[in-house]
Amino acid sequence: MRTSAELRAGFRAFYESKGHAFRPSAPLVPRADDRSTLLTTAGMQPLMPYFLGREAPPAPLLTTVQKCFRTLDIDEVGLDGSHLTFFEMLGNFSFGQYFKEGAIDFAWEFVFDHLKLDPERFWVSIFAGDPELELGEDTVAYEHWVKIGQPAERIVFLPRAENFWSVGGPGPCGPDTEMYYDWGEEHGCGEPDCQPSCTRCERFLEFWNLVFMEFELHVDGKLSPLPTQNVDTGMGLERTAAILQDVMSVYETDVYQAIMRWIAGQSGVAYGDSAEATKAHRVLADHGRGMTFLAADGITPSNEGRGYVMRRIIRRAVQQADRVGLEAPYLAQLSDIVIEQMKDGYPELEEHRDEIHRILTAEEERFGKTLERGLRLFEEIAQSGDSISGEDAFRLHDTYGFPLELTRELAHERGLGVNEEEFTRLMEQQRTRSRGAISKDDKRAAEFAKRAGFRTEFVGYEKIDVLTQIGALEEAGDGLFLAKLRESPFYPAGGGQVTDSGWIERDDGSGVRAELREAYGLEGDQALLFEGDGFAEGDRVRAVVAWAVRFPTMANHTATHLLHKALRDVLGDHVKQAGSAVRPDKLRFDFTHPQQLTDGERERVQHLVNEKVFENLPVRTFVTPIDEARRLGAMMLFGEKYGDHVRVVEIPEFSRELCGGTHVRSTAEIGPFVILSEGSVGAGARRIEAVTSGEAHAYLHATMREAAELRAELERVRKESKKPKAEANADYEIVANDGGVVLAEAKSLKGGALRDLSDRLRQQEKAAGVIVGSVDDGRVYLVVNLDESLVGRGLDASKLVRELGKHIEGGGGGRPTLGEAGGKNPAGLRGALEAGKQAIAAALK
Repeated sequence: MRTSAELRAGFRAFYESKGHAFRPSAPLVPRADDRSTLLTTAGMQPLMPYFLGREAPPAPLLTTVQKCFRTLDIDEVGLDGSHLTFFEMLGNFSFGQYFKEGAIDFAWEFVFDHLKLDPERFWVSIFAGDPELELGEDTVAYEHWVKIGQPAERIVFLPRAENFWSVGGPGPCGPDTEMYYDWGEEHGCGEPDCQPSCTRCERFLEFWNLVFMEFELHVDGKLSPLPTQNVDTGMGLERTAAILQDVMSVYETDVYQAIMRWIAGQSGVAYGDSAEATKAHRVLADHGRGMTFLAADGITPSNEGRGYVMRRIIRRAVQQADRVGLEAPYLAQLSDIVIEQMKDGYPELEEHRDEIHRILTAEEERFGKTLERGLRLFEEIAQSGDSISGEDAFRLHDTYGFPLELTRELAHERGLGVNEEEFTRLMEQQRTRSRGAISKDDKRAAEFAKRAGFRTEFVGYEKIDVLTQIGALEEAGDGLFLAKLRESPFYPAGGGQVTDSGWIERDDGSGVRAELREAYGLEGDQALLFEGDGFAEGDRVRAVVAWAVRFPTMANHTATHLLHKALRDVLGDHVKQAGSAVRPDKLRFDFTHPQQLTDGERERVQHLVNEKVFENLPVRTFVTPIDEARRLGAMMLFGEKYGDHVRVVEIPEFSRELCGGTHVRSTAEIGPFVILSEGSVGAGARRIEAVTSGEAHAYLHATMREAAELRAELERVRKESKKPKAEANADYEIVANDGGVVLAEAKSLKGGALRDLSDRLRQQEKAAGVIVGSVDDGRVYLVVNLDESLVGRGLDASKLVRELGKHIEGGGGGRPTLGEAGGKNPAGLRGALEAGKQAIAAALK
């Protein structure tokens, strides 16, 4: 078992032989009742209803190969050899069957009998206990690892942050045990406490996690046992493939290298030719996989939600393709490489090949027409050396289709900032103008509704899926049509809340479907604009609101009411609502207040909202005469016109407002509330933007990760500060350069820096082979970097570096073109360099 395809198939076959039922990958679009993330981000995510007890699993033992996508890492892809957006997770799951011992037994057998990993390089981490949770060390897992044969000196106990899994709040949780591969001391930091989870070096690679789900975490932070003990495991396919193929970067594994060979063949620029080429290859390989799978799951580029993720990665890939000289069109061909590699594991790729081509080619053409001119404009703007103004960023977006993230990335490469606040203001102004521009459409919809002769009954407060009839229909051109339903679950934009997303489909089993594009609110009535065909007046249809969009919108709307009251409680009764925008991804609230909130005020507002969320207060709605609403003290918006009867949204003992929007049933459904920003929007007016629910959880998770990375960086800087100061540029000396072979000695370099120096010397000196050595803190490091031509002559860098490692009393490995070694005998460095030179020279004869 060596290739990624063999690993994927082998994992499935192993667990099927152990009685597990195989479940094909769920789509990248989470199911409608999963509002936690925009896209599927973990192997166990589609199985959460089983772990939560909401649904019975199809079998007590399951195994899956799940496609996943992480949006948080888009801007990181290309900058190093590890970050990915699209990846695969291999998993085995037990619902009340085997537990710790069984999961460990299966993992041990697969790792050593099937993957055939070197036992000397295998490490394990175990939960060290946590006083707050009142849990001790996981002695059951420890004792079973020892019993099965794992040496105690390669088992480490790690804290809750590393070895305890939860859903990010109240819910199922439990300790876990993680498996690591040791790349060897030559890749370590040399510190005595270097072990799995070390943040200073890349020596240990986590590749498999076994979660023992045995507790439920409650709101008060206490644990109680679950009725059944479950197991959830996740093995990263790309990481494990890197181990099997003996390469330290996932981008050097077979699936990525196949894509990169195609890129090199089409562009003439190979992976590793330069830093720019390396980044472009990584971006194209990763984003090419991601966009292919997203398109296969029906996601098309747009300016919202998943469609915006798709647009970002396509446009980022097109921009990087331009840097290596790929000639358009190429995205359809790139997707074909992915499809051919992956279709056996994911048959939907072949099934939707034509649709994938259509989606990718259309966006490539759309962006390709303006990319060159947009890049020229950006270069002109950047030449001033100042930050990119919001006006310039808006022009790049509006005229040339540059997502803000692309402008930010280009600016970052040149050490420039971007005025994002000004950009946001200009975007809002454009939306306001656009709303004015569609007034003609509003008028047409109103006239259509009047001609229909009946009022649509809005049932969307109680139902999101309803059987109804098209009472009137009018073609609107370009595949669009206006329709009036007898009963409608669709909420038309109003009160700051956006229009619902959703669709209608004919109730005759034909599957004919049309997507909702706009809902026009018309004084107690509505008209709807759909995209699709095959519908006629009188058709019975099923009208469905997209719950994955409606629910976070409701959570944000109720949170807006809590925020309004919290601001009045903290700042005073002078606070009045001055505007709002309630969307599925975030909320925006404008209010009257003369100055910026202090840090303490902002913290008190956020705390008060979350306090009311965790009190799980009911959210009630009722219709009452307006005079009664006034007597009850319901908040009313200044300048707003109300009828004789009004709808009141009440959170008992805290908030009471007039509102026609949709809301959650209790405050607990809002989930965490996080203020993203607070700023001025004019004299005497402030604006708060915030997130709730899944978006808040994702934000908090990313913040925790950034904090951990910052702590690790501070620790690294602290340790580096104790060392003698190094030159800004690599300090090295070429000790020999003849016959196409370069030998060099560097000072205080290792790891990636030494590899980069070997790449630079091979290009700079046009050498067939380069051997670079360095001594750092008493240890010696070697890198052998060979041209493909030498590999063709039978030379192998990984084998050569192992031989040279004997001179420095160490060992090494790598791939045919690049090998690395580390040792503890600096005196042997010159001998190693000379021996390497002779070996390369012999191959060149």
